[in-house]
Amino acid sequence: MSADRPTDLAAVAEQLNAATSVAALLSLTAESFVDLLEASACTISRVIGDLLVDLVQHQRSGKPNRLGHGYLISDYPVTRAVIETREPHTVYAGDAEADEAETTLLAELGFDSLLMLAIPAKDAAWGLVEVYGNGRRFEPADVEAARALATEAGGVIDRLSQAGQ
Repeated sequence: MSADRPTDLAAVAEQLNAATSVAALLSLTAESFVDLLEASACTISRVIGDLLVDLVQHQRSGKPNRLGHGYLISDYPVTRAVIETREPHTVYAGDAEADEAETTLLAELGFDSLLMLAIPAKDAAWGLVEVYGNGRRFEPADVEAARALATEAGGVIDRLSQAGQ
């Protein structure tokens, strides 16, 4: 974790608020999650009923390969809980109590840790952020920084949606 995280968050918030389209905002947001949390990758998906559709991916190396991929939210109870309660959740493959559906998907994707949180917009979850890591757990400070970033992104999505962008 960077010692300058509050300053970094303030700078990122300023950049997010300068976005002129949802597509630009999501791209910048995914990059920001990877940079701020020193993560391996980030996927941002849109919640559409019981479906999650991957819209944006950013990773430190390699080429994203899941754009447009969809998941049934009902197949992933932890994901469903994050979307419904809008409370972040972490998964670490090495934990005995980790949800099997989540750890199986993590293994397929080549990661061993996950931080999931909703992008809030109005009174519901607009989307889901999945931040991936390898060889590390996401700590409470990571969760709080991620929550602040997701909340900021949700506010910008609301503003852009009202402006018709």
